[in-house]
Parts: sequence; C-alpha cells; structure tokens
Amino acid sequence: MSGSALGIDIGTTSVKVLALDRQGTIVDSASSHHGIQKTTSGVQIDADLWSVSLLASLRQLSIDLSTVEAVGFSGNMSSVVLVDKHGESLHPALLLADSRGADQLAELTDENVASIVEHTGNLPETVFSLSSLLWFRDNRPDLTARAAAWVSAKDYLRAQLTGVLATDPTDAYNSLLLREGSWNDSLISQLSLPRRLFPAILPSDAVAGTITAEAAHLTGLPAGIPVATGAGDVAASIAGSGGLPEQSLSVSLGTSAIVMAAVSDRGLPPAAVGRLTVHPTAEGSLFALGSLLTGGLALNWVRSLIGSEPIAQVSASTSLDSDLVFLPYLAGTGSPDFISEAKGTLFGITPATAGTEIVAALIEAIAFDIADLIDLVGASNYREIVVSGGGSRIVAWPQVLADVSGLPVNTLDIPDLSAIGAAVLGWSAAGERVSATSESIRLTPRPEHAQTWAAHRARYTAARRAALDFYTS
Repeated sequence: MSGSALGIDIGTTSVKVLALDRQGTIVDSASSHHGIQKTTSGVQIDADLWSVSLLASLRQLSIDLSTVEAVGFSGNMSSVVLVDKHGESLHPALLLADSRGADQLAELTDENVASIVEHTGNLPETVFSLSSLLWFRDNRPDLTARAAAWVSAKDYLRAQLTGVLATDPTDAYNSLLLREGSWNDSLISQLSLPRRLFPAILPSDAVAGTITAEAAHLTGLPAGIPVATGAGDVAASIAGSGGLPEQSLSVSLGTSAIVMAAVSDRGLPPAAVGRLTVHPTAEGSLFALGSLLTGGLALNWVRSLIGSEPIAQVSASTSLDSDLVFLPYLAGTGSPDFISEAKGTLFGITPATAGTEIVAALIEAIAFDIADLIDLVGASNYREIVVSGGGSRIVAWPQVLADVSGLPVNTLDIPDLSAIGAAVLGWSAAGERVSATSESIRLTPRPEHAQTWAAHRARYTAARRAALDFYTS
C-alpha cells in the first residue's frame, strides 16, 4: 500500500485522525471523544486529554502506521495553553467559549484597541486568545512567571510529538497581537505580557519538527518523518476544500454554521468590523468569518425530540406555506451581534404543526442568518456558495440557502475538512501537493419562490428582533 499523510484535528470535544494518500483519497479515519472540563469558572480542558485522545484514535486505525510519511495538524481556535520549558501544561487550556478575560478587555486603552483594529481588522472580544492571556496575567501571575510560552491546541499536541514549541500565522493572528506577520512587540510590551511567551511563527505547511524516537515508540508513527506546523481548524478546512476562491463564499453546516468569505488586504467593510472577524488562511490571504453558534446543534436537539424521520422527509418547499418561525439560538446568537442571552424560540405552533414543519423552519432560519452575514461582506461581490459539513447531506438545506441568498450553491461531499486540511498541510511539508478528491452537486436559486422567501425573511427578522428584545430586557 502506498504511503499516506496523517491529519490530526484537535476538536473541542474529540480528536480525529485521518490518513490521506497521494491521490487525495481518504484511506482511513478514527476519532476519540474527550469532552470538556465542567467548571463554574469558564470553559476549559486538561490539555493532556488531547494526548490521550490522540493515542486512542491512532489505535483504532486499520492502516499500518509505519507507512505514514508525514503529519499535519488542525486545532480548535483561540485555545490557550501555558507550557513550561519542557512543553508541559501548567494549567487547563482555556477554550474559545471561555470569557474570563472580559474584564481585562474592557480595560484596554483606546490606543490599544486602535492598534489591534489597524493591524488585524478585529475588535477585541473574548473569542480571541488575547482575552485568556490577559486573564492569566492578572489572575495567575505565578503561572505567567513560570511559563516558557503559550500555545494553541494543535501547537501543544504537535510539541508532544516533536519537542518543538512553535505556532503558525492562523493561530498567532487569533491572539490579536500580530503586526505585518510578526509579533507586535510594542503592543505586547504595552500590555505587560512577557515577550518570551510568544513562540516562533512558522508557515502552516512548514516542517515544524520531526517525530521523536519517544513519540514514535508511543504512537507507532515512524521516527524522523516531517510534521507540518498546521493551522487553526477553520483555516485547515479551507485548505482541505482546495482553498477559498476570490469570488466564492464557503459555508460549513456543522454543529455551528460558519460562513467564510475571501476579503481584500484592506479587510472588512466598515459596517462589518466587530460583527465579523478577520483571519488568515494557511496560504496567507485574508478571509472574513461569521459563526452562528447553533446550526447542527439545534438540528440535533430537534432530532432528540421528534426523531430522524421528519429530517429525512423535509423538502426545500415544506415551509413555503407554513407560518412557523424557529429562532435557533439554543446557545446564543453568535455573529453578528453575539447576544449570549438569546434562547431558542418557536413562533406559530398549532395542534396541527408537523415535525417536518419544525425542521423546515429551522433550516430556513439558518439560511436567513447566513444570508445576513453574506450581506455584511457584500453579496454582490460573490458568485457562488460552496457548502460542506454534515448539514449539507440534508438536501433541502443547500437548496433553501440558494433560494434565500440568490446565489448558486455547490455542495461538497467531503467529511472532516479540517482533518483533511491538516493532512494536505502534512503532504506539503513533505514536498508534495495533494488535494482531496470530491464530488459536488450544483443547486441554483428557484426564482418562482423568490417573493415567498422574501416575505418569510421579513417575518423572521421581525420575530428575531422581538425575541432578542425580550431576552435582553
């Protein structure tokens, strides 16, 4: 059997490993669940659990690990691990949803904020790793003093395999402490953060190190094979799908619904600053990111109540004659208004309401919210939407998105894009260009329903405004 590159994706609740051969075919994959630590303080995890999950995933693979030729990494964004000089964690990793640095962000000066916006295009929010770094500075100065560096999830796990502490531009950018591709030393100093905490920044597809003899013994991977620096999970998913063309939008219908849009070097339109975030791809271009905190999460909740059959039966026209409105905010709104108090809400239920109507109302709600995010970056700038993720397999969802947005939709039948992107970066580190093979289905907007969808969107917007007013009052 020919060799493969191993993509390792450290998710919020599990680690996935995926083997990709030179032809871009997935030859094997496995995952192991680890969950997150329950605490009233925030959202965190013992970083060593990532290592445990990785070993468990590797043991599930059926391929001969001695044939693996390279390794690449992807990891959950904005995780912060303080490590000592041996690369061992000093405190549980603070994750993206942890908001313990909110008070510190509120104390940033206007000069600090202006520098961050100028160099990253983003306003400081708790979804960025800067928030956690400032919390550690003020609340655990003992650990800050002992730490040799801070790293993200994928950087921590990669260091366990290579012994090398480093990061890549996608995770470094998420700290808001970059300036023209390098650490913003002036801002770091102004914020009283020790400069030693900031490791070397290497390209996402660079050889960050090689598998050590000790790691080879533990994992079964060959010692000495190259390990790519890797990228944050969203940037890795873009690499896994073959990139983000200038006039294309990418939508991932996973647990969260995520919108990614290529933007110019000038960054976001002024109206979108602070409502969408800006990030670099693994190749170095910029993209705008909008994340709805409930996509598949809300669908899974509905499935737990009414079963899978209504989801399988729903069509792209089910809700056209329905008065049902579903606000899918089971975990808050996410982009663009980040209202954590929001809750899921159903309007218009009657004794005759069917399960398929509830599913259809959820699908159109996510489509309306995605369309709002697309409008922020300028829908006229794009000619198509590329859809991936588990939700893309519900045929009605991409079609409704095409109808509501007015843009053609190409659905990619590629699972686990972040893990694939990690493997692609691994192959690149080994000197080979590999793209994942995939098939796509193209769906076009149905103009005969445009007026009905416009009326539904206006109704949804009014219901959304009323509900958010209620939850925030």
